[in-house]
Amino acid sequence: MKIVVPVDGSDPSLRAVKHALAMAKGARSAEILLVTVQNMVALGASDIGVLDPSLVVQAARRNGERALRKAIALAKAAKIRFSTRNEMGAIAETVERIARKEKADQIVMGTRGLGGVRGLLLGSVTTQLVHLATVPVTLVK
Repeated sequence: MKIVVPVDGSDPSLRAVKHALAMAKGARSAEILLVTVQNMVALGASDIGVLDPSLVVQAARRNGERALRKAIALAKAAKIRFSTRNEMGAIAETVERIARKEKADQIVMGTRGLGGVRGLLLGSVTTQLVHLATVPVTLVK
C-alpha cells in the first residue's frame, strides 16, 4: 500500500500524517510518501514580481524542509517506511500528478475549512484534489 500525504507543516496536515501512519501499521506492506508543494503564494512572493530564480528555488527548498520536519519525525518514530518530495507548482495538481506517477493507492490529507461564502467562492486545495484524484482521498479533520 502506498499512501501520499500532502504536508504543509500545519496541525491538520500533521493529523493526516498520523492517520496515514496508523493505516500503514495495519497493512502488510506500506509506504508513506510525504509531499510538500511550494508555489509563489506559499513563498510569500506572489506580489513581488520578477525574482531571481535561484532565490525562489532556495526559498522553496527551505520552506519545504521546514514543512516536512515534524512529519518526518512522526514517520521515523512510527518506524514506517517513508520518502519525501518537495515540489514547486499548483498544489492540488502537483499532488494528483505525484499520486498518479507513483501509483499511489490512496491520498490522505488534512482539511482546513474556509467557511461561509469565502469557501464557496474560492474553493480549496482539498476540493480541487478530491475532484482531480483518481484514487481514494481520505480527509482528516
